[in-house]
Formats: sequence, C-alpha cells, structure tokens
Amino acid sequence: MELQSFYQNLTGQQWTTMITFKFAFVVLTNLASLMFLVINGIIIHTLCSRPAFRETPRYMLLLNLVVGDSIVLFTAQLLYMYSTANLNLSYPLCGLFIMISYLSSQIAPLTLTVMSIERYIAVCFPFHHPTIVTTRNTAFAVLCVWGLGCVDILVRVLLLLEFPFHLLPSLQMNFYCISTALLLGPRSKIYETISTVVLFLFSGLVIASSFIGVMVVAISASTDKVSADKARNTLLLHTFQLSLNLLSTMGLPIFSSVAVRADQVSSGQLFVVIYVFVVMMPRCLSALTYGLKDPSLRPVLLSRLCCHLQACPNTVTAHTHDLQKKTRPPSAPGCTQTPSL
Repeated sequence: MELQSFYQNLTGQQWTTMITFKFAFVVLTNLASLMFLVINGIIIHTLCSRPAFRETPRYMLLLNLVVGDSIVLFTAQLLYMYSTANLNLSYPLCGLFIMISYLSSQIAPLTLTVMSIERYIAVCFPFHHPTIVTTRNTAFAVLCVWGLGCVDILVRVLLLLEFPFHLLPSLQMNFYCISTALLLGPRSKIYETISTVVLFLFSGLVIASSFIGVMVVAISASTDKVSADKARNTLLLHTFQLSLNLLSTMGLPIFSSVAVRADQVSSGQLFVVIYVFVVMMPRCLSALTYGLKDPSLRPVLLSRLCCHLQACPNTVTAHTHDLQKKTRPPSAPGCTQTPSL
C-alpha cells in the first residue's frame, strides 16, 4: 500500500487515533531502546576495559553477542523512527540498513552455538579445556562468525542486484523500509527461507547435542556435579535465547503478513506492537539476562549502573575479588573506588 493513498483515506477520528498511538509508542520505545543501549554500552565497556574479562574466552563470546544485539536494536529503532516520521528512504540507503541488520542478526545464533560448544568442552573435557578454548582460538571463532555473516550478506546483495532497478522511475521507495521490502524476486525469498531454516536448525542441533552431552556427563559419578549443573543451566539459557532470536527472525514476516490484512489504523498499530515484542524485546533481554546471571559480571554491572544513579551499594565491591584474585588496599567509599579487575 502506498503511503499517499493510505493517508488520503484516513478520517479525522482515525488521524487522531493514529497520532496519539504513534506519540505514545514513540516515547515508550525510544526510552526503552535508550535504556537498553546504555546497559549494553556499559557491558561492552566493562568487557573491553578490564583484562580479566577481555582475555577470558567466554566473556569474549559474550561481548560478541552483546555487540550484535546492540547493532540490531539501534538499526531497528532508527528504521522505526523513519517510519513513524513518514520518511521514505531510497532503495540503496534502505538496503544498507537492512543488510547491517541482517549481518547482526546472524551473529546471535552463531555466537550462541560457539558458546554452547565452549561449555560442552569445559564439562566433558575439563583437562583439555585450557588448551582448546584459548584466547587465540576464541578470537578466530569470532572472526569465523562474522565471516559467515558477511558471506550471507554478499549472497543477499547479489540476489538483490538481479532486480531491474534501472527500470524504476525513481529509486525512492513508496513504502516503509522493512526487510520484506527488499525480497524483490523469487530467488531472494527462497534464499531467505533456506538460509534462516539452515541457520537455526544448525544452531539448535549443536545446542541440543551439547546439552545431551553435558547431561550424560552429569549422570556420571566421577564428574563435578556443580559444574555440570551450571553448564546445563547455561545451555538451557542458550536455548531460550535462540528461541527468542528465532521468533525475532522468522516471526516478523509471519506477523507482518497478518497485520496487513487489518484495516488501515489497526494495521499500523499491529506493526508497532509486532516491532516491540518481536524485534525489540528479544534483543533487549539478551544482554540483560547474561549480564545479571554471570556472578563475576553482575556486581561490576550493578556497580556501574549505581554510579550513574549516584548510589553505590556497599555489597557490590566484595564480589569483584572473586575474579580479581588479588587484594587492593582499602580506599575511601564511593562509586569510583570499585576495584579494577
């Protein structure tokens, strides 16, 4: 539906309802996105600034996951603001935003796959874990994750270039910039379906296999029960996060096709609700869940968040010594005196 004919058919009551609805959701989504982007930024800064985190393989993978989700969240919010302001982008600019979003969306399931393998090695091969899961090997795995994502984007761009853009009167789009708007040919749609199914099927099989392996080891009497239970809970969390990413990736086209069948005003409202609960929430929960779950990262994260609120709990600094493994002399109380890891 072209935007011009859409707004010409709106009545006065529909205009009022749509503007009120848009204003309310613009404020809510912007505040929520800003809050979670700030939290993600604090996590990224913490993981990058402290050697104890920066040189630990599992925190390197967590950093990769948070960076990918932050890019997706920022890009999605930017495109949402463009659509709210009724600004239509050109095909090249829309393609740039969508490809960046596609690339970042590929990072989460692939990173969760690598994180599951790391936990499997830690439980099933504890003596070989320090030699297999090294900083260098983890950095190589992260580069492979981004490399696979770039290959996928290259294929998408080549399929997109098959469309005869030179026959269009203008490269200006007549509708909002969304991912389905760039599926301009049958081959693009087929590749979109196949690549998504293969990606999540592969990730799901790896996580499920890792979970089964950890459970088999946990049953053994010779294994560390506490370590196996922690790994099992972590893999369950990976499965939950993969399900959220699957909902965000595959659920968006399905829910969007249902929303377009509604009337003009209800369709716009449904699109906003779909954006909040299908696109935005899964990316917001990822970093927050892992950040608050980790016993070493949680006190540092809470400490930095409390510093921004001008209130720092006295109990937070005690937990930082678990990862620091060395003691600093006591200093004057204050948020800026949290020991460095």
